[in-house]
Amino acid sequence: MQKKVSIVKCNSYDKEEVFNSVKLAVEKLGFRIKEGSTVLLKPNILAKATPEQAVTTHPSIIEAVCKLLKEKECKVIIGESSGFTGGTKKAFEVSGIKQAAENCKVELINLESSSLKEIENKEGKVLKKLYLPEILFKVDMIINLPKLKTHSFMLYTGAVKNLFGFIPGGRKQMYHLIAPSKKRFAELLVDIYQIIKPQFTIMDGVTGIEGNGPGVSGTPIKTGIILASESCPALDMVASDIIGYEPSEIPTNKECIERGLIEKGSAQVVGELIKVNYKKPLSKASKVPKLLSNWMFKQAIDYPVINKDLCKKCNICVNSCPPKALTMEGYPTLERSKCINCYCCHELCPHKAITLEKSAVFKAILKIKNALKM
Repeated sequence: MQKKVSIVKCNSYDKEEVFNSVKLAVEKLGFRIKEGSTVLLKPNILAKATPEQAVTTHPSIIEAVCKLLKEKECKVIIGESSGFTGGTKKAFEVSGIKQAAENCKVELINLESSSLKEIENKEGKVLKKLYLPEILFKVDMIINLPKLKTHSFMLYTGAVKNLFGFIPGGRKQMYHLIAPSKKRFAELLVDIYQIIKPQFTIMDGVTGIEGNGPGVSGTPIKTGIILASESCPALDMVASDIIGYEPSEIPTNKECIERGLIEKGSAQVVGELIKVNYKKPLSKASKVPKLLSNWMFKQAIDYPVINKDLCKKCNICVNSCPPKALTMEGYPTLERSKCINCYCCHELCPHKAITLEKSAVFKAILKIKNALKM
C-alpha cells in the first residue's frame, strides 16, 4: 500500500510564506484536524542553537503549525527534551521556540521533568519496557516536527529519529549504551516509533544540515522545501532520497522495511520531487569489512578528537557521554577503550571543538596502501 508524502516549495522562513507552505503541504494529503482536540507538537531541539544554525526546527514552522491548529480551536502543547541533560530550558530560549510558544499563547513543556509512564513493549527488539512522558498518552494527537539533517552516526536524521527526543534526560545516554551499533540503535529507535506513532509529521527542510550533522559541526544548506506525511517511515524514505542517499542504506529506513512498516519504493510523492545532494558525514564505520578483526575495526572507525583552541571547557561533552569515556583533565580527555562511537559529544558540543578522526594506526595503513597502489 502506498503512503503519501507531500512536498511543497518554501524558499525562506518568512512567516507568511512558511504558513502558506505548511498549510498547502497538509491540504495536499487531505489530512483532517479534529476541532477542539488537544495536540502535542514535537520539534527537534537537539541543543542550544540559534535558528540561523539550522540545528533545530525553525520557530516559524512552529508558529505556522500552531496557527493552523488554533484555527480549529485546538489546545496546543509543545514538548521536548534536548540531547543534553539539563539543557532543554536554555535550548528552548536560544532556538526561538520559547518565543514562538509565547507568540501563539501555547503551553511549553520541558519533558526532562515530566511525569513518566511505564510502557510494556513485547514486540520491541531492544526495548521490552520503556518510560515515556505521561503527556503523550493524554493528548488526542501528536504532530512530529523534525529537521532535515545528516547524522554522523545514523547517516540521516528525520521523522523516526526525532522521536528519540521523547526519551527524557539521561535515559538517552543509557539507551546509547545498550545499543552502541548503528543496527542496534536503529532497532531501538523503531521500537520507540512503534509505541508512539505520531498521527502526522511536518518536516522543516527549508534550510537543512549537511556534512557532520546533526549539530553545529554540520553545515547549513538551503533546501527550500516542507515535507509532510501521516507516515514517518514514508517521509524518511523520501527525505533521505532527496538529499542523495539510497533510502534503504539509512539504518532506520532499513529497519522499518524489515518490520513491514513500509515497503521499499512504496512512498508516493505528492508534489515535485526536488533533489539537493547533501555532503555526507565523514564517518565510514559502516563500510568496514566484517572479516576485519575487532582490533582493526576499532582502528577503522572514527573517534572524537578535542580541539583545545576551540574548547571552552563547558563540560557538556563530559556530562553527555553515555559510557563516561570522557573526563575533564584540564581539557576533555577520551579513554578510547570505553568509547562506543555514539558521537553524542560531537553532536552536542556548541563550540565545534570536537571533530571525528580515524586512529593514527589506520591513517598509516591507508598511506602504505596508497603508496603501494593496493
